[in-house]
Amino acid sequence: MNVIRNISDSSEPYARCTQTSKRVRWDIDKDVIRGRSFDTAQKFLPDGLSLADTFTTLSSDDKRFVSQIQGRTYANIFVP
Repeated sequence: MNVIRNISDSSEPYARCTQTSKRVRWDIDKDVIRGRSFDTAQKFLPDGLSLADTFTTLSSDDKRFVSQIQGRTYANIFVP
């Protein structure tokens, strides 16, 4: 029996990716951080990703803190 698949169905690759991601269980501390510690004196994301540098009303310490919040949030996007 021949099966014809609709190539224009763009939701299929997304559905397959979603199914696969549900089978994987990430632990951010175990799989990413692996016992390392963050240097809170540094930014967690580069300025190009965080855009914290564009906040004109924040001090440099506050911009670094925003970068750290965004970095942790970004990492948690990938952890169910």
